[in-house]
Amino acid sequence: MSQIYKAIVIDDEPAARRLMKNLLTAYHDTVMVIDEAGNGREAIEKIEALKPDLIFLDIQMPDLTGFEVIERLSHKPSIIFTTAYEQYAIKAFETFSIDYLLKPIKEERLEQSIQKLKSFGRISNTIDVSGLQEIIRQFQLPAKASALPIKTGDRIILLRYENIVYMEAQDKYVYIYTTDGNKHLTDNTLANLSEKLPSQFYRIQKSYIINKDKIREMHRHFNGRYLFVMDDKPGTRLTSGRTYHDAIRTEFGL
Repeated sequence: MSQIYKAIVIDDEPAARRLMKNLLTAYHDTVMVIDEAGNGREAIEKIEALKPDLIFLDIQMPDLTGFEVIERLSHKPSIIFTTAYEQYAIKAFETFSIDYLLKPIKEERLEQSIQKLKSFGRISNTIDVSGLQEIIRQFQLPAKASALPIKTGDRIILLRYENIVYMEAQDKYVYIYTTDGNKHLTDNTLANLSEKLPSQFYRIQKSYIINKDKIREMHRHFNGRYLFVMDDKPGTRLTSGRTYHDAIRTEFGL
């Protein structure tokens, strides 16, 4: 009988934690998720208390980086890093023979990590943190932006990402809707915005980008579409495009 690894999923984005847990249900005979953490300090507390065999560890978090978490641990579980920064991930992690998953996480890549875990019994937890950090510094890793700048005449308004519910394209402009029920106009296109936005923002059709952290409910709709009920004052209801069906199923682990 194969070993079952107790695991903690660590990521500052709730949607990313949900996706990882959903993907891991396919490997219930190998990995059992016992808890999750949304920041570095919470991760350290839970790792020391629960002593998991394995952690899925986001590198960039608002309080501590994944590397700082590792340096402060006395319990040393196996580690699979998750990162949105492909350029340095490949360079740094392959140099140090460390397992990692690039965001958005693909099922086939997770399968490789699980097979590696099953074949070798554990994934290395002996990491040259200073060496990794030196390689990463060479790429001048940007800090996560926390707000989207919007020009309004001579002013620039900073819309905090956590306050943005969704974005709607109308003609040549885009309206950005916030949790307080207000909307802001920008001449950026959705395509340009999608390149700047963090991973919690997701395009559900050609006219809408939503904040996954602001979804109140999801429902199956007609013709392969999904209905998203957003967590704002009016309870906005948005319908996905039919051609986005497969991508949405993968993104939300449906």
